[in-house]
Amino acid sequence: MQSAAGLRHRNILSVYDHGHVSLGADQALFTVAEYCPDGDYRNIIDEYARTRPALESVLDDFHQILDGLEVLHTKILHRDLKPENILKQGNVKKLADFGLAKFVDEATRTLTFKGFGTPRYMAPEVWDRRRITAATDLYAIGVMLFEALTGVPPFSGTDIIQVRNEHLFSAAPRAKSLNADIPDFLDGIVKKMLSKDPRDRYQSARGANDALHALARETPSNSPGQEIAARMRKHHDAKEAEELRAAESYKAAEDAQARNRYKQEELLTLFDEVMSDINGGLEEVKITTQPLATGRTYIFGNRTLLVHFFDSGALFRDPLVPGRMGVLRRRHVVHAGYVEIAENGEDREGWNIVLVRPADAMYGDWRLVETRANPLKGRTQFEPIATEAQLFADNLACHWQPVMHSFILKDKPLEKSDVYQVFSVFIPKV
Repeated sequence: MQSAAGLRHRNILSVYDHGHVSLGADQALFTVAEYCPDGDYRNIIDEYARTRPALESVLDDFHQILDGLEVLHTKILHRDLKPENILKQGNVKKLADFGLAKFVDEATRTLTFKGFGTPRYMAPEVWDRRRITAATDLYAIGVMLFEALTGVPPFSGTDIIQVRNEHLFSAAPRAKSLNADIPDFLDGIVKKMLSKDPRDRYQSARGANDALHALARETPSNSPGQEIAARMRKHHDAKEAEELRAAESYKAAEDAQARNRYKQEELLTLFDEVMSDINGGLEEVKITTQPLATGRTYIFGNRTLLVHFFDSGALFRDPLVPGRMGVLRRRHVVHAGYVEIAENGEDREGWNIVLVRPADAMYGDWRLVETRANPLKGRTQFEPIATEAQLFADNLACHWQPVMHSFILKDKPLEKSDVYQVFSVFIPKV
């Protein structure tokens, strides 16, 4: 609460003292603040949802809230604005609970937010852990204003992932679509406050408050100017929805690639552990390692063991086999590569590896792809591994059809025992 020290305003809760006190072997923190016996703004919003208040009442509330926020922002950002943190003392509304607030000075203006607010009121930049500004608090004010005007929040996902995705990728609905009595200009104010990009919001509490005060000067709804404004709003909403769909798709692909990279490192760590176990019993000779951008090479004499990963997403690029993408997706294949043993530069043995990630799994499992004897080449000849992503994906899709079974996935995740088996083949028999 020290961050609020020295701030005095009728719309900011006064803090008179703070410190800590000993409770036996423990230390407890305390604050002494003015008493607000009339509840918090959650009670008011709940009442508004039942009674649909006069517009003037809602505007008066938010004039007060923004007046307090303007003063608060001269020293701190609140970071956890929500109805429960706005207290009521008679008809006066007071900003309270600065537990997540930080000093706003030259030393902290460029810091990335590390705390965590309340999900329903958290701005997109908080979810993405980007730099926060005064516009971040104004997003939370926009959510509260939407609730006060309509009786419901703009986003109401049933779990934390859905709430996050709505704040990041779902366009905020028009408040007017839920309450036809809301003036168009006020509807625009709420929409602006809920913009995904903080640069598109009001940049200060004073700017937002001035916009609310300007409601009295709104152009009559039956004027030609308002008709054009209505068309502009529809165009804006359609374009926003299209851009957010594209952003969500890009983010999903980016997240999938990050998970693939995580699984790559996990598998390489497994190979490193096995190599280290083997080297631990050796003094006169060691297996050496050469890191690669696409995997890892292990070297022993004139033999090499290469673990190589295809580019993330390459399995689904430029298919030659019709329906290949559908086959891979039904099998939950998301990534692949190969393990290859060579001697004097010539291939000796190899396996393809596949990352299988069902829809309900976060990361999935690596599996070895085994090959069977090719009856067209004789029982002693096996299908070779594929060292190109497109060739492998095409072959895999073809051979997974009911009539051909040259390629089969092992029915269990790749484990340490499998890696030991790979190294056993890597080390030549005497």
